[in-house]
Amino acid sequence: MYLEHFNLESDPFRLSPDSKFFYPSLAHTTAKNYMDYVLWSRDSFIVITGEIGTGKTTLIQKMLEEAGSKLTVAKIHQTQLNEVEFIQALLDQLGVNPFHTQSKVELLSMLNHFLQRKYEEGETVVVVIDEAQNLDERVLEEIRLLSGFDSNREKLLNIFLVGQPELRNILARPSMEQLFQRIRLRFHLDGLGFDEVRSYIRFRLATASAAKFTPVSPGAKLLTYRVNDEEIELPSDLFPDELLNTVIEYTGGIPRLINTLCDTALLTAYSRDHDKVTQEDMESAIEDLQWEPYAKRSSYRAESAPKDTEYQLQVFKHGTLLSVEPLEKDRVLVGRSHLCDLKIDQKSVSGKHCQMLKTPEGYLIEDLNSTNGTLVNGEKIDSKLLEDGDVIEVGRYALRFEKADRENAPRNVTSMAPHKHSLAN
Repeated sequence: MYLEHFNLESDPFRLSPDSKFFYPSLAHTTAKNYMDYVLWSRDSFIVITGEIGTGKTTLIQKMLEEAGSKLTVAKIHQTQLNEVEFIQALLDQLGVNPFHTQSKVELLSMLNHFLQRKYEEGETVVVVIDEAQNLDERVLEEIRLLSGFDSNREKLLNIFLVGQPELRNILARPSMEQLFQRIRLRFHLDGLGFDEVRSYIRFRLATASAAKFTPVSPGAKLLTYRVNDEEIELPSDLFPDELLNTVIEYTGGIPRLINTLCDTALLTAYSRDHDKVTQEDMESAIEDLQWEPYAKRSSYRAESAPKDTEYQLQVFKHGTLLSVEPLEKDRVLVGRSHLCDLKIDQKSVSGKHCQMLKTPEGYLIEDLNSTNGTLVNGEKIDSKLLEDGDVIEVGRYALRFEKADRENAPRNVTSMAPHKHSLAN
């Protein structure tokens, strides 16, 4: 409707996954590079997690499109299956009729024969399992066994488990230890930061624009573009920078939500015959969508806030107690980014440095590929199930993980649940 008005050839904020609109953020580019390596090294298991709308499907689609012709792909979206139904669904996606038998032995034999044939033909077989957090533990165990198919030299099946954040909690269970150890790569996609949201919007507009822009300087902090052999920065007239804080406040940097809000804002601006989106247009779009700020919209998060807190963090700097932070969320993000629950303004701390995930066994801490690493009790970790008294070192800060003493809890506690606490230098 508004394309001609804004000199666009296609919808810049379409919601359906389209690899043409794949935005190469640092996180998405890093994840894709890792995935490419694991895919062609036949290293079996990859787990990609992220909030709804963070671009997991587009990322997988982009990788598969660039992987070449020597690839056989099975995509499974229905995950509420038992073990036999899952193997049947997999064979059906691979073009093998599995419905004449319910025998698991026969089905596995059919799958093994198919994989051996494809390997001899030089093809790589990939199975992408979406919404994997809904899989039954018995099916996950079956998937682990399927990953054991090999040619005595290489794995015959590459498996991508794609799901929402709770998938990590499931894989962290003690009962999933064997599967957990098989995972070659785990990557979590978060919302975009301020500069990335700015570049993301410009990238989508450039891709959809009637003017043919091509990205240059991919290492630059902000994407720039070339048009008519002349390097320019894509004009931000449609979405002035003063609107970005509002976009982030109401979307949390989640790409799908950015698309929804920006599309509605463009439609509002078009209906008012504006040549760019104004703050009034943005506010009207938010009102039409009936959105609250992202942090308050529990419908977009798989998080809960229990009334009582079982654990807390004592925050120290140079041995001085700064605050006591109750762990009131299922996921607590620590780092320099404004999206973090515990924000640490220190140059040696990464934007998203580490996170703590609530699992049935307790809180699991994970380093998020930080520059200087996360230490627990003086040892650098990738992930660890925290125990009472463990000391987490992030930059110059020490976070003591301990059970909360509700009777003697300090009164001047800064809660992580309704707002974010910032630790200055």
